Amino acid sequence: MVSPGQLYLLAVTVMALVALAAAAPVLLGIAREGRERLRRGGPDLPAEPDESGESADSSDHCCRHCGAENEGEFAYCRECAGPL
Repeated sequence: MVSPGQLYLLAVTVMALVALAAAAPVLLGIAREGRERLRRGGPDLPAEPDESGESADSSDHCCRHCGAENEGEFAYCRECAGPL
């Protein structure tokens, strides 16, 4: 027979694994972005200008998922963590 303690431990373990599986794509994206920033020389370097001659960090970006305004230097939304 299964004791209530074992059932509780099983439920908590399953919930932790589900949460980790849901967070994995976001965590991988953050790690990828960090590696890219290190490859480019770090976050303190000025952004390269785009075709219009303006820096990519000079404007705010609107999230296509939730509509929140985000600073141009971020790759993920500050509200919903979706990719920009």
